[in-house]
Amino acid sequence: MELTSQFETGERWYCVRSKPKKERMASGCLASLHGLEVFCPQIRFQRKTVRGRVWFQEAMFPGYLFARFDLFEMKRAGSYAPGALNIPTFDEKFVSVPDAVIELLQADLDAESVAEAVSPLEIGEETTVVKGSMQGLKVKVIKLMPAQERVGVLMEMMGTLVEAEFSIEALEHRMKHPMAADN
Repeated sequence: MELTSQFETGERWYCVRSKPKKERMASGCLASLHGLEVFCPQIRFQRKTVRGRVWFQEAMFPGYLFARFDLFEMKRAGSYAPGALNIPTFDEKFVSVPDAVIELLQADLDAESVAEAVSPLEIGEETTVVKGSMQGLKVKVIKLMPAQERVGVLMEMMGTLVEAEFSIEALEHRMKHPMAADN
């Protein structure tokens, strides 16, 4: 991110902080009321519920969105549009987001600015260790630990089932098409 003076002129991308769970509302208001170019990336994922697997869509960056505007002319609109809270500052200066960063984010999304998160491994799935001293060993996934980028597996060693943990990269990933039927 590049530092700007307090109110540098010219259109730039800025991060806008929104009210909790109001990112889409804030981006819609900024676009429709003030004519700003906005970018509010979303992520679509499945979660198990009592009704079965349900699709959810949430902000990729909870509580934040991006808007392109001239800070000198539109600071008030960017800060106080319905659903918006403020434009974050760093060391009491407004910081613009480089166009290249926004372009990289947009390149990974569809036309509606949505990325679909498909878990490459699922509990109960059988896979193969592809890295390390146990390469080639068949294992069964028993727990996912995405925050630690690890997977708990069950494997057979000397006729006994043993629980172990592997990094996600050490296991074979078979990407499934999002429309594939669940087994």
